[in-house]
Amino acid sequence: MAGQAEIVVEALLPAEAGLPSAGEAGVPAFLERFSSEAPPAMGWALRAALFCASWLSPLLIRRLPPLSRLAPRDRERALAAMAGSRWAVLRQLALLLKATVCFHYGADPRVRAAIGFHR
Repeated sequence: MAGQAEIVVEALLPAEAGLPSAGEAGVPAFLERFSSEAPPAMGWALRAALFCASWLSPLLIRRLPPLSRLAPRDRERALAAMAGSRWAVLRQLALLLKATVCFHYGADPRVRAAIGFHR
């Protein structure tokens, strides 16, 4: 799941405007821990979301899977297509994936400093 997670999270949150990428913020390792420590249904859903992001989302933009084969811009387009899919299950899995990625990303001190969040 680690290699798959890295590709997906880098496409979701690439480095830009002084912010670290999700990979630089340690999100893939967090997802690995989260999926093993979360309640079984949540862990299964997260793994399903990563699978769909890697293997189904490219099909939504008429590209062959996996996501790792695509150029960065096409990866972003594929994940956006998943989030806007006409199939509710794909939209929900995309939302679950985004929310779970943001749990860790938003807690990263570099991200908080870059957005001006101070306690």
